[in-house]
Amino acid sequence: MSIARIRTWFYGLTKVETLMLMAILSISALLLFRLPEVTHYKGIYFNESLQYLLVTIFGLICVLILRPPTITYFGWPRLKWMGAFTFLIAGAWAGLLISDGFIIQQPLRVKIAGIITILAIGFGEEMMARVLIFGSLQRFGKRFAVIASSVIFGLTHINVYLPEWDPWMAYWHVMSTTGFALFTCALFIATRSYWVVAIFHGLVDWGVVFDTRNTVGGEDYSPGILEDLWWGVENIFIEYGFVGMCLLYILRGRWPKWAIHLAIKWKLVEQADEMVGQKQANSFRDRAARLRKLRFLHRWQ
Repeated sequence: MSIARIRTWFYGLTKVETLMLMAILSISALLLFRLPEVTHYKGIYFNESLQYLLVTIFGLICVLILRPPTITYFGWPRLKWMGAFTFLIAGAWAGLLISDGFIIQQPLRVKIAGIITILAIGFGEEMMARVLIFGSLQRFGKRFAVIASSVIFGLTHINVYLPEWDPWMAYWHVMSTTGFALFTCALFIATRSYWVVAIFHGLVDWGVVFDTRNTVGGEDYSPGILEDLWWGVENIFIEYGFVGMCLLYILRGRWPKWAIHLAIKWKLVEQADEMVGQKQANSFRDRAARLRKLRFLHRWQ
């Protein structure tokens, strides 16, 4: 079967079939982490870097074959006002996480190997989750693509807890990474750059390699089931998830009413008729009315 036929077959799939295919491709990428280790020397993180490099290559091959619309996101970032604003938030966030008590005490060669590893994590996971999965699902609606790709990204982190199964730790990690995916989707859409989200992702995972902080000792604490469940919900909405949903809401062009009132009060914006003229404003209204009519007719066909 030629690549053109594969691409034609792919774009003929339904929403559920495409979702299932993305799940199969994600599982296939996870199987790369079960390959035998090349070296047993853990200090240089060689095995981890190699695994994520293979994931990146696997995802890139799928992207080149299927050619989702996000294949254009390999270019320079689009730093218009919303892209620049989201980029600054991501940069500040990554900087805070790096400086949050992480002390690198390893030799220089180990430091370099660790930085290569965290960047490999970012490039591998973002190639699969954002460029491939989000891009492939985008034709069914951006909202569906954001939610579905974020959930798949969260579920792929169950792999960390296999074969030793810790259900609560897996649940918290899945919820936390799902919230993180919401923010990276917003960053991906705002900047239209794979490189930005990949580097940001790698820097956020700084503690995966360089976390040398001591844990706080104390008495064992056993939370109840409801508290365990609530912690998972908090992991979605606290930090990344909440900020990501706010940014996604703004990217849809739907500002909160209170923000619009403040902008008008502080004269940050002008009325539409004054900005584009009465004639052009009427044209916009007529176009919107025709669009609503077409949608109504299409709904009842």
